[in-house]
Amino acid sequence: MSTFDLTFIGCFLGAVGYAIWILSLLLRRRWVEVRRQSVRWVIMVGLYLLVVVLVGLSSPRRIVAIQEILRYDDWCLGVQNATFADALGDRRPETGKRFLVVTLKAISTAGRVQAAPKGALVYLLDDQDIRYDVPEQLQVAFEKLNGVQPELTTRLDPHGSFLTMRVFEVPRNVKELFLGHRHGTGSWFPDMFIIGTGFHKPPVIHLQTNLGR
Repeated sequence: MSTFDLTFIGCFLGAVGYAIWILSLLLRRRWVEVRRQSVRWVIMVGLYLLVVVLVGLSSPRRIVAIQEILRYDDWCLGVQNATFADALGDRRPETGKRFLVVTLKAISTAGRVQAAPKGALVYLLDDQDIRYDVPEQLQVAFEKLNGVQPELTTRLDPHGSFLTMRVFEVPRNVKELFLGHRHGTGSWFPDMFIIGTGFHKPPVIHLQTNLGR
């Protein structure tokens, strides 16, 4: 747990306690004091949220090397391999594009069975911050040739891991490629309100150093 996590916990508990105290003043009909303390509460919460937004928007995206992994507590994701292909069976990319096959490795450091949250997926970003998702039909065609690939939400045994492959179609002239990961579509609380996490671009893995031209 980071310093910013502890800061959020302290501020959150303080704000809740302060709000309960204001409610008690309201129940006692101390209107002037309720108004005064409510203004203070709003100012303090607003200042904290302003810091979250400013830090998140001004901080650069964290870029990790291809041999490193993205960590989400005790669920981790890394890149085992990434290679270009000019064809998948009889399927060809559009003019000016080529396929990129990325082998992913999901890892659990937990001592229990677990899985990534529902909605977990990967995508690519180029040096212009243009996003490339996995084309569904292309992935289906790839799996017909290479077998069905495990979903990222596949359950992991304690300290277990598995490999899975995803296929993208990217421009041939792209200079840099980065792999990003959406860790499910669950609740945005409390991450959105933690300094350094809220309103901050998620980290990515730099692929291009491992790719041939």
